[in-house]
Amino acid sequence: MSPGLRKRLPILGVVALGLWLWRSPLLPQPRTFVWDRPLGPPVASAEVQLWREGDLVSRAEWPDATRGTLSQELTLRRGPLRVLTFARMGDGTSRQGDQTLSLESEAVVHAPLLPSAPDAHPLTAPEHGQ
Repeated sequence: MSPGLRKRLPILGVVALGLWLWRSPLLPQPRTFVWDRPLGPPVASAEVQLWREGDLVSRAEWPDATRGTLSQELTLRRGPLRVLTFARMGDGTSRQGDQTLSLESEAVVHAPLLPSAPDAHPLTAPEHGQ
């Protein structure tokens, strides 16, 4: 091994370790959450709460949810998240949803704003994954 390479090897090792840690599942990663609107009456306003192990991780509100993308940028680690959603529909009714998302390595997470089920009451959506 040449002396020049021997001098650079520790630096290359530190750089490789840094790159591995940068995208490692051991550390929180940046993620974009995109909340897909339901079919039917338009969503007038919406709120999304993300919970992990009984702690509120994030809360986002869209007072005017009639236009644009319902999305948020967060830095979170892998694992399950409980998602509580609340929406006021264009026809004046209110709906809420409760679902569990499992975060893995994805950078963009698409999820329904209001999960649906065939027998769901119009005011609430059933719990998923509970």
